[in-house]
Amino acid sequence: LTQWFRAYFFNPLTRSLRKSYPGLSIGWVILLTQVSTMVLIGLWHGVTWNFVIWGIWHGLGLFVQNRWSEWIKPWMSKIEAHRGWSGLLKVVSVFLTFQYVALGWLWFALPEPALSIKVFAKMIGLG
Repeated sequence: LTQWFRAYFFNPLTRSLRKSYPGLSIGWVILLTQVSTMVLIGLWHGVTWNFVIWGIWHGLGLFVQNRWSEWIKPWMSKIEAHRGWSGLLKVVSVFLTFQYVALGWLWFALPEPALSIKVFAKMIGLG
């Protein structure tokens, strides 16, 4: 599924946006293409608002990860030179990714957005 969406939707959309809107920053292109691709993958699982939200959630997560990776790239050689910092960065990255994906399953597992929001609020101490 991922390969199909990449080949027939994500890559053509990326090329189209870069060609049609040459002034559009790469950040906006990445945001639009990742979120729209993940929304379509969500809809493939089921045509409900929760799957649309699930797609938006994961598209935004991919975008943040992509931008973080680009931002930290200039410092990676210095970070990797210090085993302690490198190891800490990996542990924190895995922890945050797991938490984000686990929270995203609320949208996938529950039947309605209102219920997902209610459970999400309770999980972060707001409900």
